[in-house]
Amino acid sequence: MSSAVARRAAVSHSIDRDRSGSEVSREGLGSAKVDYQPSNSTNMRNNLTSADPNGISIQRDDSEEMSQERLTDSAYSNCYTPPQVENMMQRELKYFFMNPYEKYKARGRKPWKLCIQILKIVLVTTQLVVFGTNQFSVVTFMEENTKAFEHIFLPDWQSAFDSGVYPNTKSQYALYETDEFFEHVDYVVKQYSNLNTVAIGTYVLPPEPERQILVYTEEYTKFDVVTEYNCYDLDLKIVKNKTYIDVTTNMTGFHIKDFMKDQNRTIKFDRLKFMSLKFTINSVHVKNSKSLSEPDCVNFHVKVHYDNTPHSGRIAVKLLADDKIDENCTKHTRSHIADLDDYGWRTAVTGLDVIIIILCLVSSILCSRSLYNGYLLKKKTINFFDRHYQKKLSRSEKMTFLNLWYVMIIISDVLTLAGTVAKILIQEQKFSDYDTVSLLLGAGCFLVWFGIIRYLGFFHSYSIPVITLKVAMPNVMRFLICASIMYLAYAFCGWVVLGPYHKKFRTMGITIACMFSLINGDDMFATFEAMSETNKLIYYFSQLYLYSFISLFIYVVLSLFIAVIMDTYETVKEFHERGECENDLQVFIKQCDDTPDSGCFRVETESATRKFLRRCCKRNNQPNEYTPLMD
Repeated sequence: MSSAVARRAAVSHSIDRDRSGSEVSREGLGSAKVDYQPSNSTNMRNNLTSADPNGISIQRDDSEEMSQERLTDSAYSNCYTPPQVENMMQRELKYFFMNPYEKYKARGRKPWKLCIQILKIVLVTTQLVVFGTNQFSVVTFMEENTKAFEHIFLPDWQSAFDSGVYPNTKSQYALYETDEFFEHVDYVVKQYSNLNTVAIGTYVLPPEPERQILVYTEEYTKFDVVTEYNCYDLDLKIVKNKTYIDVTTNMTGFHIKDFMKDQNRTIKFDRLKFMSLKFTINSVHVKNSKSLSEPDCVNFHVKVHYDNTPHSGRIAVKLLADDKIDENCTKHTRSHIADLDDYGWRTAVTGLDVIIIILCLVSSILCSRSLYNGYLLKKKTINFFDRHYQKKLSRSEKMTFLNLWYVMIIISDVLTLAGTVAKILIQEQKFSDYDTVSLLLGAGCFLVWFGIIRYLGFFHSYSIPVITLKVAMPNVMRFLICASIMYLAYAFCGWVVLGPYHKKFRTMGITIACMFSLINGDDMFATFEAMSETNKLIYYFSQLYLYSFISLFIYVVLSLFIAVIMDTYETVKEFHERGECENDLQVFIKQCDDTPDSGCFRVETESATRKFLRRCCKRNNQPNEYTPLMD
């Protein structure tokens, strides 16, 4: 009886020592099992109900027992946890997961990251539009010059080959006779020698020593026909040869046959696998954009390909023009700005680039700081739960401290920063790779726009779609793995069986693209109609193949895919309507009833110098008896 009285006295003494009077000391209870009940700084909770083996009864509110069931099952510790420590930890965690508006109400903290992201969207999009206009101008210049070269160097070239007719006609220009082949080569050489007088465009040939045409051939070592036995003597080893034609003005009397004889070589079409003519043409691109008004010197490396690889009696001819900006020529090209408006426009564009660089640096620093603070808080929370509740945080609970939106914003800042620097170098004519710059700026702008979704997620109406995609992603990935197996099975089968007879299944890449367009209902009839009927077995198989693929993927696979996402959407919607917590960490944070405007989250501010000195001296200006328990 005396021992029971002593224990009751110890419990009473420990409650008196507690400032909030809401927790029972574990030292006073000895080995008694007590559920963890966090206290509130504004409302003291004394209604607890529990019982220990020695008959000590403690009152507990039944309405809070259900919300703490998972947390309290493992929240036992041999050390006493003051309510102030719990409240401090809860407030710190709750503040960390607040949205920018709530943080402003809690501590008056300005939403700098949000403001910077909104400003970045406006400026980066403006920068992308300005550069995109210049990029279109450059690409159009290159493409139109390629079309001009096709009309100049390819005889009987028709304008229909320039149009984007579907299906395309890029392989229809071909040669079928030997005399036609030699005349074609002679025509290319003559046109190149007279380019300055023939072409409308501003084209300049290289100086005399460098003005050459490279004749590149690939031939089989031996390709003889034995007429006596009606067979062939073949040696399929490839022999590569290079010959240079020195180009002079007006080479009207040039003949490739005579030239090859002078080089002790002949062209035998039985042995010929591939032949190409390579030469260089210089030009200048005068831009019509105010922001990039300086002209660029462009070197076109033109290649005329004669492909006899199939040995089918048809030599396909194709012209390619690889463009490269001559930076050395561009530096020495003199141009005069038309008026001061152009100069002012270029200065404004450069100023915009500098502002974007500064914003990207500030944004990446702020996001990196937030990620680092989240890492420190995660370590602090892990230690807190392990010390006071002897509980380990799950992987999902730890991942809540890693904000992947900040990671994406940092990546967008790096891409935009690199693209902006490269764009400035282009304006200063020290860099010429427009495609790399457009890729960097385009990807950066893409991620900048996506980054703003993070702030929309703080609103209930906008958060459901984002959370649905996040929660549904594991199920979607598992579903796509199964669907991709069936997709690849159809792809390999269609490529091998239908490829020789159908234009849309000639290569594996074209086959996959054709199948994807069929899933989306694009060009179905043309796919059926383009199937060759020369082989009846393959034709009937193609009908079975196409009907089964379209029916399976449109009516079954796509419907199941939508059902997976809709099921997740309904689950997330129901979860939000109930307001349930997902894990113990959220249960712990939810027990903090302090509102952002209650003033409980306010902290004393101090200058950066004072904070630095305090950390160096390892002194705390305001000692707190609970601070060691928080570490």
